[in-house]
This record gives sequence, structure tokens and C-alpha cells, in this order.
Amino acid sequence: MKYFKDCKEIKQRKRLQQLMEDWKAVIKTKPKIMFSDDCKLYDAIEYFNSDGFFPGYYKAERKVLFVARESRYSSPCYSTGDRITTELENFKKGINPNTSSYWRRILYIIYGIQTNGQYSYDKIPTAKDILTNMVKTNNYGFAIMNISKYSNDSEYGATADFKLINQFLKDSELDKRNFISEEINLLDPDIIITANLWDGNIENKELEKFFPTKNFELQKEIQNVAQFWNYKLDNGKNIKLIDCWHFSKPGSDQKLFYEPVMDFLFENK
Repeated sequence: MKYFKDCKEIKQRKRLQQLMEDWKAVIKTKPKIMFSDDCKLYDAIEYFNSDGFFPGYYKAERKVLFVARESRYSSPCYSTGDRITTELENFKKGINPNTSSYWRRILYIIYGIQTNGQYSYDKIPTAKDILTNMVKTNNYGFAIMNISKYSNDSEYGATADFKLINQFLKDSELDKRNFISEEINLLDPDIIITANLWDGNIENKELEKFFPTKNFELQKEIQNVAQFWNYKLDNGKNIKLIDCWHFSKPGSDQKLFYEPVMDFLFENK
């Protein structure tokens, strides 16, 4: 808890950790999974990594949740098994997010949202400068979660391991307890930005369990770039949801990510 000082965030962090422990208890009962690199079987729980929110999230004017498909090299054998703690430690060490399309795009987008879309792409700071200020103030103001808590640790897994993702969703037994919906409700976002979840590779019957079609109302679309929806959370709260390409997709940070999100949320302010 050393990075979390606010009383509400400490409370919510504990609630989130308990949710993850309950989730892990289900995963521990599942069959071993073969790791593609060495063709050996490993306990399913060894793939599990938690995620959630960074400091400053619950004080943000707009709570922004980024939802991706899976993480890489985040299983307990590579890190703490807690994505948030691992990333905060990496941030403190001074990693350069300019070289990571995933982090660069997230930081550009969150900076744009936090500054009300007032800056054009060519006026925003570098991702490194944005992150440096966040570390200095211990104020990040956003959350991240992956649909699959199984980490893709394969040396050859530059693309998503959809077999592993779908296995995780089945292993989670969401029909019995919808852990994903519980995590989203606990995070209580005002804006969700997803990473091309509906490209046909994640089983629709699983996606429907936590992102039901009936809760979406399309507002605007930039063809082959992004879609902007009004979305109703399980608790009845109406929020904004933007589905973009995956954050690691080759292409323009400006045209595929920053400008579409700013246009949707702030109408080219």
C-alpha cells in the first residue's frame, strides 16, 4: 500500500485485492496449461496477474479505465503477480515510455482527457515527461485492466494469444460469479477505452457476460479507426465507451488514438 495514501483509495485497493483473491481461488481449481515455449504443463494460477487502478484515480475529474485483452510478461514468475505494483515500481525506476507504443498511447490519451482536450497532438508533452510528472506527484488518475488475467509470457507471443484469453474466460466461470463486471463496477469509471475487443477472436458469448450488447448506444464512428458509445454499467450509471485499435497496433499515435478520442469526447475543442 506504500503508493496509496488516500483513505478511499486504500479501501478500494483492499476491496480489489480481495476480489482478485476470490478470483484466484477459482483459477486454482483449473487444469494445468501447456506453455507453448517449452511444451511443459504449469498450474493455471501461475499465469494469473492482477490489475486495477493507479494512485489519484478516485480523485480524477473523469475516471478513465483502459481495458485491453491480455498483458505480457506479467505472471508471478516474472513480476509480483500484481500489474499495478509492478508498473509503479517500473515507473519509479524511470522507464522510458516513449519506446512503448502501449504506454505512450495511454499516456497521451490520459493527458488529453485530463487537460479537457485543449491541446492538439503536436502540443502535448512527450510520454516520458507526462509520466515523470505523474511519478513526481504520485498522481496518475487512471486504471488498467485486462479481460484475461492470464499473462502471455511466450517469447513468440507478439500477437495476442486468443486461445489463452478464451481459456481464462472459461476458467473464470463467469456464469457463477461475474468477476469482470465486479471489477468494472468497483472501479466505477466515467470513461472506458477498450482495445479492439470485438474483432471476432474473443468468444462473443463471453464478452456478452460483461459487455452486453443491450447496454450500448452508438454515438459516432470513424470507420476502421474507432467507435464512440454511450454505455450503461451494471449499476445503471451511464458512461462513455470508446473502442480503439489495440494499443500496440502499428500505425499513427495521432490518427488512430489521440485525435479520435479527443474528437469523440470534446468535439475538436
